[in-house]
Amino acid sequence: MNAKRPVLLILSSMLSLAAAAAGIEGPTWSLTGVQGLDPGLLPTGPQAVTARFEGGRVAGFSGCNRFFGSYTLKQPDRLVIGRLAGSMMACEDNAMKVEGAVHKALAGSFRPVLTGDRLALMSERGETVLSFKAEPKPSLVGLRSSVTGFNNGRQAVVSLAPDTTISMSFGEGVVRGFAGCNTFQATYAADGKRIAVGPIATTRRTCADAVMAQERQFLAALKSTTTWDFSGALLDMHRADGERTVMGTREAG
Repeated sequence: MNAKRPVLLILSSMLSLAAAAAGIEGPTWSLTGVQGLDPGLLPTGPQAVTARFEGGRVAGFSGCNRFFGSYTLKQPDRLVIGRLAGSMMACEDNAMKVEGAVHKALAGSFRPVLTGDRLALMSERGETVLSFKAEPKPSLVGLRSSVTGFNNGRQAVVSLAPDTTISMSFGEGVVRGFAGCNTFQATYAADGKRIAVGPIATTRRTCADAVMAQERQFLAALKSTTTWDFSGALLDMHRADGERTVMGTREAG
């Protein structure tokens, strides 16, 4: 018996797994179909149901809430996804119906089939359980966002004070906006979904103490941001330790 044969088989299996992971991991996948669900119920655009596979963790937006879970590539043709968890916000009936179908379908053992920018998760019987299309490479450039929440520096994400607004607009390497009392501007560098925000300059207007405190907290949260992502119709930003820093609407510029 050739002693090298088992080693070659192991290497071949490892390379096949790496190739499978390279195809599935990285892109944000937008859901185009769920077995047993009327395709007309699936939202499109910024509110589309999405999934992203990265380093054994799957996360995304399921129609109403964010979800997360774990996955394993057992073989090049076997993807095992564990039970999903997520936030528990209530939405309108159709969104909850879609979310229920996604959570039920997106857990178990699948055979992933990649065809160009399409991903199908097949059952043991060869049926397509879920189908996805890869979204274009995400970019902050051209994004406008109305901030809906920010980290107040005390490990809590809070909503804006009544009758106040905060907004951001991202250009090529520059983010500008309104921080609640003053306008602001900062440079930023983005590499994929990683971001580093430079020093933030503001105008010098003075407002009520509560508004000024909110402004300082928001700007500190923005400055501490190291990653960003889209969660359905929302912009979702985090710092290096995983704490959320800023959340806002996702609007085209």
